[in-house]
Amino acid sequence: MNLVVRFLALTGILVLAALAASAQRPVVGTPVSRPASLAPARPVTQQSQERAKGGSDQGGRLTPSETNLRTTNTARPASQPATAGSAARTAPQRKPVQSVTKGYVKWMTIEQALERCKTERRKIFVDVYTDWCGWCRHMDSTTFVSPSVARYLNDKYYPVKFNAEQTGDVYFRDKTYKFKSNGSRGHHELAAFWLNNKLSYPTVVFLDESQNLIQPVPGYQDAAKMEAIINYFGSDSHKRVPWETYERNFVPGQ
Repeated sequence: MNLVVRFLALTGILVLAALAASAQRPVVGTPVSRPASLAPARPVTQQSQERAKGGSDQGGRLTPSETNLRTTNTARPASQPATAGSAARTAPQRKPVQSVTKGYVKWMTIEQALERCKTERRKIFVDVYTDWCGWCRHMDSTTFVSPSVARYLNDKYYPVKFNAEQTGDVYFRDKTYKFKSNGSRGHHELAAFWLNNKLSYPTVVFLDESQNLIQPVPGYQDAAKMEAIINYFGSDSHKRVPWETYERNFVPGQ
C-alpha cells in the first residue's frame, strides 16, 4: 500500500514539473510577411499632390500631368496639328512694329532766311551740299531726321540748304555771288566764301544774327555730335567755353 502511494505521489510530482516547464517556454509562431501595400511610401511633394488631383500648376513651376494633357480639350491652330502626348501650342505672336519718330527740319533758301531776319533776328545754319555727295545724303537721312536736332534747328536757327554748285546768283551782304565754272564742274562763290575756299562736302556753316560768319564745320556729323554742335553755337557758348570742355559736359536733350 505504501508503495502505491509513493508511486502516485512521484507521478504527480513529475506531471507538475512538466507543466511548470511548459509554462516558461516561449511560443514560436509562423513569421508574418508584410503585405506589399505596406511598403515604404514615396515622400509626398507638391507636384505629386497636384498630379493626384489631376490638375496643373498655374504658376509655371510644375509640369502638367500626362493624363491632364490627354483629357484637356484645347483648340490647336490649324497650321500646327496636334500630336499624341504633346502639349497644346499656340502660334507665336508677332510684335507690333513700332513707328520710329522722325524730326523734320524746316529748310529754307538763303534768300528766305535773310528775309525772315528782317523781322526776327536769328542765327542762320547753312548745310552746304552737292547733288553727287553721298555723305550729304546720308546726313539728310540720319542726322537731320533726329527729333532733337530738327527741333533745335527749327527753334533757334533759320536752317538753310545751299547747293555749292548752284548756278543762280545770290545777293548776300551787299555783294552778288555767282557760279564759277571750272571745266565740267564748278562751284558757287558764296560757298567758297563761307568755306574759306576749302571746298569739302558736307560742311555746315554758322552765321550770327547779323549774318557774320562764325565758323564752318566740315565733314559728316552724326546726330549726337550735331546736337552738341548746334547747341554750342546756338547758346553762344562758343564765346566763353572751349569746345572740348563744352562737348565733355554736354547733356543731350537739354
